[in-house]
Amino acid sequence: MDTRALYRHMSHYHLWRQDLSQRLRRFEHWVQTHGLVSDEVRQCLVQARQLLGSNDFTLVCVGEFSRGKTELINALLMDERKQRILPSHPGRTTMCPTEIYCDPDRPNCLRLLPIETRRSQASLERFKRIPRNWVTLPLDPKTPETLRATLDQVSASHWVSDDEARALGFCPDENSERNDQGQVAIPRWRHAMISLDHPLLRRGLRIIDTPGLNALGNEPELTLKVLPQAQAIVFLLSADAGLTASDMTLWRDHIQGLRQQRGSAVLTLLNKVDSLWDDLQPPEQVAQAVEQLRQLTARQLALEPEQVLPLSAKQALLARAHDDAERLERSGFGQLEKALGETVARSRQQLAGQRLITDSQSMIDNVFHSLKGRIADAQQELLLIRTGDRAQSDALLNERREAIRQKHRQYHKQSLSLRTSQMLLDKQRPSLIQVISPERLAREIDHTRQKLTNSWTTLGLSRSMAHLFDWLDHQMGHLEREVERTNRVLDSIYQRPEHAIDADQTPANYRLDLADQRRQLRQLHHQADQFRASLDSLLSLKGPLIQRFVSTLVQEARTLWHQLYNIIDHWLKQALVPLFQRNQYQRQLLEHHMLRLTRMRREQQDQAQQVNTLRDNIDQMERALADLQAVREQTQPAMNQPEHQATVVPLHRPRAAQTAP
Repeated sequence: MDTRALYRHMSHYHLWRQDLSQRLRRFEHWVQTHGLVSDEVRQCLVQARQLLGSNDFTLVCVGEFSRGKTELINALLMDERKQRILPSHPGRTTMCPTEIYCDPDRPNCLRLLPIETRRSQASLERFKRIPRNWVTLPLDPKTPETLRATLDQVSASHWVSDDEARALGFCPDENSERNDQGQVAIPRWRHAMISLDHPLLRRGLRIIDTPGLNALGNEPELTLKVLPQAQAIVFLLSADAGLTASDMTLWRDHIQGLRQQRGSAVLTLLNKVDSLWDDLQPPEQVAQAVEQLRQLTARQLALEPEQVLPLSAKQALLARAHDDAERLERSGFGQLEKALGETVARSRQQLAGQRLITDSQSMIDNVFHSLKGRIADAQQELLLIRTGDRAQSDALLNERREAIRQKHRQYHKQSLSLRTSQMLLDKQRPSLIQVISPERLAREIDHTRQKLTNSWTTLGLSRSMAHLFDWLDHQMGHLEREVERTNRVLDSIYQRPEHAIDADQTPANYRLDLADQRRQLRQLHHQADQFRASLDSLLSLKGPLIQRFVSTLVQEARTLWHQLYNIIDHWLKQALVPLFQRNQYQRQLLEHHMLRLTRMRREQQDQAQQVNTLRDNIDQMERALADLQAVREQTQPAMNQPEHQATVVPLHRPRAAQTAP
């Protein structure tokens, strides 16, 4: 059984991003050396490297309390110390949403955001940029007792009155935990961030642990931002409890829509199957009981049976702590790691398909083919000069100079045509930008806020939010029509005969597709509809929560609009860059070639000197081509290399893995 599938895939993903970023940096140096760099080319390459450097793999664990999320995370992060990283004990071990990651600039520390910050309208994202609001504690992984004691803070709670609990977004009732004074227990912290120097985390894995339905309901950003942007969501159920009503609410309200509408990767785990293990029964009867529960759970969630993975996180943790391969296999942990590894591989493929990455690859391909064509022409000239006499050589030089002059004129005309095409494309900008104008969105949001302020009732809230998202849907539809009109303009430009681009050299994605942004808006609209439907139950209890939820919805709409604006702006600036770059490089090669032929004629070189001059020219271009080919050949495998070619490195050799080529 592959017991390190997740580590292997994360290592491959990490090294792939590093390697591709280095190749793009080498190409940028190459174009600078050969005088090809332009603002557009530089911007595209820099943004591509930034994208590669900032793309972590986020795994969100969702489930009600006592579903085994903490033990699952401990099993995933088990290393050579054979110790739990997160504290685990009866009852709730995680009272607030917790992020576990590796910050190279601030390793091994715990940051805690006080629960009182819920009184503010500021988002979690904003608080993350304000260090003074956080309590920071150092972590020492070398002393497990101290580490556990510090991390126990994540499960800390304190006592407040019912009114204060409601003001912070909680719903105290007769079942709430209370002290002798009648005060209710609430989490002490709103959010926790744990930075650990761990092999998996160093390679870009970020784990977010949510403490249950209450946290998702009280922190709108988790529902509207964190879950939709996660590369994978692990939904935990408990075999000893079955699928409860709160489990179904979590699934229906927060996960099912993401899976169906956005295609989010969701892994459903039926945890604690070891509660069904019975040494007094034959193994086949135990397996049958587990399979029956798996089939039932799949039917209840409308999933295929293979989409529900039976697991015992506790047994997996013990097996990894004691190097017990038999127990580890029985726990089902290998299937989980395999599924997570496949999700990491899909995430890599999605990143490789991003426009910035494919645009960079197109630039490399275009320059490579242009230089290769120039070398072929020069070699043909060399062959003709070698096989002719002096008079023939002079005539050939004149003929070649005239042919190059004609080609240069053609590329000059093409350059003028491209400038006209860019002007035509720029004329589309106002109609595109106007639709997603930040000023128009700001006016619409201000109008919505005014309505909310003037009618703080269930009906008023519902109508105001419905109006805002109907307007957003209308604007998105208008934008999609304008984008399609501009796509047709680009089609006509790329298909013009004067550009003479072979099919295999035409950029694959010069057309813009907003399907992903449409899915984001659809999901946001779905969340808004759910929020509107729950207003009757929220209004009397959670006024502050409603304000935060509305603010978060509005902020996510702003973020999406800002993203659309940047996408449109980048697209209009970069759509013709491959054509401009190809034209620029072709003209540059022709100009250099013309200068060499003119010098040969002016210096009245004999045949041997002409051969040497051309040979030197060819050698220079071949060296440049060899350097570029190395970048090109190493970039293409980085884009397309299958995951199984990665090297498996045990966790006890993390430093060796980091320095592996």
